[in-house]
Amino acid sequence: MHFTDEQPFLDAIFARYSDDGPRLVYADFLDEAGEPERAELVRVQLALARIPDAHPRRAELVNREAELRDAHSARWTEPLAGLVTAVEFRRGVPDSVTVTAGVFLERGAELFRTARVRRLRLLDAAEAIEKVAESPLLAAVRELDLCGNELGHAGVARLVDSPHLGALAALDLGFNGLDDRAAAALARSSALVNLSVLALNDNDTITCDGVRELAASPFYAGLRRLDLSGNTVGARGAAALTARVAFPHLHTLGLRGNPLGDEGAEHLARSPLLARVLARAHALDLRDAEIGSAGAAALAESPALARCATLDLSGNEFGEAGFVRFAAAPGLSGLRTVRLARNRITDAGLSAVRSRLPA
Repeated sequence: MHFTDEQPFLDAIFARYSDDGPRLVYADFLDEAGEPERAELVRVQLALARIPDAHPRRAELVNREAELRDAHSARWTEPLAGLVTAVEFRRGVPDSVTVTAGVFLERGAELFRTARVRRLRLLDAAEAIEKVAESPLLAAVRELDLCGNELGHAGVARLVDSPHLGALAALDLGFNGLDDRAAAALARSSALVNLSVLALNDNDTITCDGVRELAASPFYAGLRRLDLSGNTVGARGAAALTARVAFPHLHTLGLRGNPLGDEGAEHLARSPLLARVLARAHALDLRDAEIGSAGAAALAESPALARCATLDLSGNEFGEAGFVRFAAAPGLSGLRTVRLARNRITDAGLSAVRSRLPA
């Protein structure tokens, strides 16, 4: 089967990217074209995208997906052999590729002729970031992954000067050694006005100042997902994130590994943002956030927590007294999983609150 045979179906899929309908039509076409395994992969991945992690069929589907990929992906991606480092099938379509920055600059046009590239992950991009930013091929990319490239603030400043980022919906800048200067450069960039997903996780040194810059920027009003995990966002940063005028559409927020403290936890507990996050994901991860007894109690007493099914407060060390206060809160009935490792809770503390814990 030639790429041109698939063209009308792929055109329909990319024109209505979030709609399953064109993908199911594509699966029917693959069946008729003698590619039943490809058709099955489309249907399996669509099913996995729809069902929750706890669904009884999930393990079966995950195993079947792996079997199909292991047996057939080399043949399915043969035109890209030697051109990319990795290809990922997402909801049945191989639209995500990993490539070195050098190959992207030398053979990018060939890559984009051969594959529909919605998500581009670049490796070894630090030294070449200025030339990457100048490439008009970026205009066709919707998700750009630069995770782990150690760009630093200078690299980010060069990236956001690119005139080709207007179509970007997602940008991953995790593990890049970024600081508040990089956050400020992002905040000033009107090129990213259509961004809905931004990952700044595990950069260590983004503080409340960088968060305030982003929260005050008019260019990030449409942001839906923001990952600030593994930084130095403290209570003032939490206050900026939860201000009523900041990120009005944000519904997914990563904050684990930040020194929020009790004050930061209290800002979060009182905010409409927490309610939006829990309405969407029903899960909250605040591991290693330096939350003490008062912060744990404030979270437990937040009306928003009624929507939370999974709560991770590991590594906060709020102790026996904090645990008792937490467990005494009335709104924990919806919790199904609570992780409290490394909080200095003993058997005595568990015994004291056993009758108040959800069954």
